[in-house]
Amino acid sequence: MPPHSKKLFIVASLDEVSVLRKFAILFLISSIIPMGLLYFVYLKKSTTIGNAAMMIMVTGVLVGYFSIRSLLSKAISIAKDNREAMEPLLSPEIVDELNHGQNELVVLNSTLSAVTKQLQNNISELKIKNEELKVLDHLKDDFVNNISHEFRLPLAIIQESIRQVAEGMFGEVNDKQLKYCNMSLRNIDRLKALIDNMLDISKIKKGKFDVLKKDVDIVAIIKDVMFDFSLKMEKKGLAFQSDLPPALGVWADKDKIIQVLVNLVGNAYKFTEKGSIKISAMENGEFIECRVADSGIGIGPKDLPYLFSYFHQIGQWENHQDKGTGLGLVISKNIIDLHHGRIYAESQVGSGTTITFTLPKHSTIEENTQQGGTTP
Repeated sequence: MPPHSKKLFIVASLDEVSVLRKFAILFLISSIIPMGLLYFVYLKKSTTIGNAAMMIMVTGVLVGYFSIRSLLSKAISIAKDNREAMEPLLSPEIVDELNHGQNELVVLNSTLSAVTKQLQNNISELKIKNEELKVLDHLKDDFVNNISHEFRLPLAIIQESIRQVAEGMFGEVNDKQLKYCNMSLRNIDRLKALIDNMLDISKIKKGKFDVLKKDVDIVAIIKDVMFDFSLKMEKKGLAFQSDLPPALGVWADKDKIIQVLVNLVGNAYKFTEKGSIKISAMENGEFIECRVADSGIGIGPKDLPYLFSYFHQIGQWENHQDKGTGLGLVISKNIIDLHHGRIYAESQVGSGTTITFTLPKHSTIEENTQQGGTTP
């Protein structure tokens, strides 16, 4: 479309431009007749003044005529461009009307009215479909909740039965049997984690994922999580490091922050085959900043922006034997958001990943954030 196409609807149609051209010719003729009369009647005795006045008037008329002609030429060009630009968007019937001399603005106005009516109908249909989708989404959430709750009891029974067999309560278990029992227990744990995550996601979508905040010591929470992972870390040959002050108070839901740390440390553990995992915490203005850094396989630049997205599997993690569900980090982000903090990741493939999150130090920070404050 030509650069000046934005002006097209301001300019008249081709027929109206032709009328304006005729008007310009009439303007020239009608200007010459009074000038001649003026010269012969009033200025005939003063030849010098009459000639000068006549020259000035003729010059003015000619300048006006050619100016109008130039503008009309440009208007004709724009009107033609208008028709050429619009023809691909119009139906054959409308193009035929235009070619048979119908006024373009009238035809286009009629077309736009029809299009507007069609859009209104489409919007109404979309609203109906949207309501239907909301109902289906609600039914889906209810289904997930019911199924998840129904799975809990039989899973717990299966898990306890296999654990008793593995511990030799019903007779001696050989190494191969123990191997398969442990494999079953690990997969039951994964299935239970998936069920818990699905329930949490459902609560988040419904706005029922509540946090009960109070003043807690984040350092004590981190140490508890490190202790829970210490045996796994030792078996895998990974070093557990920390950089923590004696205590740091935060305004947070203790159980939810434990859930965040378990998700972050769990991911770091799963995707780090050698090296170390380091947890640190420090003050940063009115917030506490916590970091979980590993020396694992890392995340590529294409995947990093989607790290906290639903069900997104990282390219480097895709073929891992314990790649997870893709929900833990989404839940972690929602928890931190509910605390009015922020969470973000830094990573390079082959060089490990560092995930940082912030939490307010005191209850007054939450009030300031709700009134428009920012987190670091």
